[in-house]
Amino acid sequence: MVMTKSARTVIVVAAALAAWLLLSIRSVSAYDPISAHQYFLEMNRYAVPSFKTVSPTIPLNEKAKASVYEKFGFYPYWCSTPVSGLPYSALTTIAFFSIEINQYGNITNLHGWPNGSLVDTAHSHGVRVVITITNFNSSQLQTLLGSASNRANAIDNIVDQVTNGGADGVSIDFEGVPNSAKANLVAFMAELKTALESVLDDPHITICTPAIDWQGSYDYDQLAANSDYLFIMAYDYHYSGGDPGPNAPLYAGGIWPAWCGIDYTLNDYQTYIAPYTLKKVILGLPLYGFDWPTTSSAIPGTATGAGSTVTTAEALDMLHSGSYGARHWDTYSKTPYLEYYSSEWHQAWYPDLISSLMAILYGQSRGVGGWGWWALGYLGDDKNILNELNRRADFNE
Repeated sequence: MVMTKSARTVIVVAAALAAWLLLSIRSVSAYDPISAHQYFLEMNRYAVPSFKTVSPTIPLNEKAKASVYEKFGFYPYWCSTPVSGLPYSALTTIAFFSIEINQYGNITNLHGWPNGSLVDTAHSHGVRVVITITNFNSSQLQTLLGSASNRANAIDNIVDQVTNGGADGVSIDFEGVPNSAKANLVAFMAELKTALESVLDDPHITICTPAIDWQGSYDYDQLAANSDYLFIMAYDYHYSGGDPGPNAPLYAGGIWPAWCGIDYTLNDYQTYIAPYTLKKVILGLPLYGFDWPTTSSAIPGTATGAGSTVTTAEALDMLHSGSYGARHWDTYSKTPYLEYYSSEWHQAWYPDLISSLMAILYGQSRGVGGWGWWALGYLGDDKNILNELNRRADFNE
């Protein structure tokens, strides 16, 4: 039996309500609605960019051999890794994160854009640069997307920042979109596509979409029709405010919920993106996890407080220090974790080279258009992981 989108919406809303009720009666933390991108943005709200705001001068040099796969990485304005240290050989597109926009379509924070050094260096390596436009407020998104004049104002401002900053396109990151704004989000993307195509020969357009669309707000097939890719944020299956577990589990089921896995997410997208295929999606993977205080070392665990962010670089430093126990491997989700005792038990779940490579190879087997990272810089000064992932994945191209 084929399930309609309206039926799916009822099911996922019911599941979300059930999950909320379970979390609400917990004695520790309540439901945390903040997405990963918003979480990191707010954590770094007052960070001062280390780069100078200057216009770029170098046009994009096309690579001699185009990659079969899109390799996409977000570069946050607070990133401490200099642009000279980014793994360009493992990337096709870098998304500057971010330019914030309000409900009227006005830009409220450029966060240092334009970053001429980033654009020039990336272009010299044949890597595109796009700007990420963010808004994470549901009521503001309702107002923005529901008004033709607000959408037009937003698009005018976005086009200005693309052209003035020498960017090659845009990544839209609107999270918390209400279900009532579904059609208006599609209209916005169609209007944005038309506007960008009037000023760029081949604008690169992506939109960030959730691992699980609990409210049924993202019309996958129509969004795919008006963009190059949907960037699936396949992370935060376990989040700071919940119980410990894998941030980006490869497989759902077993000791984890039936929806808690990249395989579930891709199955869902494959169903609802038709007539398009998974070639229209980028599998977004994390370079971070969380370290939770827990009641014991038992897996699955029970948190005694909110988890703190731990980047892949930090997790590997913890492992190599010898002070946080050995690396453990969860055979269900195919992800590593640490467990250690410091005043109380802790579980730190994080992605590494092996878990990330398994996710990429699985994505390739499912026919995805590429993979991407949140976020560049979370490997510290070690860019070898992305280069090695790129080298191994390229055997499948």
